[in-house]
Amino acid sequence: SLGVFDIYDNRFLRLVTPTATLHRLHTGLTWAEGPAYFPALRSLIFSDVAENCLWRYDECNGQTSVFRSPSSHSNGNTIDRQGRLITCEQQTRR
Repeated sequence: SLGVFDIYDNRFLRLVTPTATLHRLHTGLTWAEGPAYFPALRSLIFSDVAENCLWRYDECNGQTSVFRSPSSHSNGNTIDRQGRLITCEQQTRR
């Protein structure tokens, strides 16, 4: 166990710094996935696929808020080499 997390495969331990502090950014999501750090906004962008919403955690003020809703059931996010947010959308198949 690493804090409040159960480790089911010890290979995971090489990916984690044991002294790192984990912070819960938000609760109440139905199906969260697709986190991507967006440097231009100093924010973590992530999806709640089932609720059709993109969320933004702002590292400057520690607040989590809706970034885009509806989000076309986005399920994955990344940042391209030009710093643009790229989002995969289930609803629009793009």
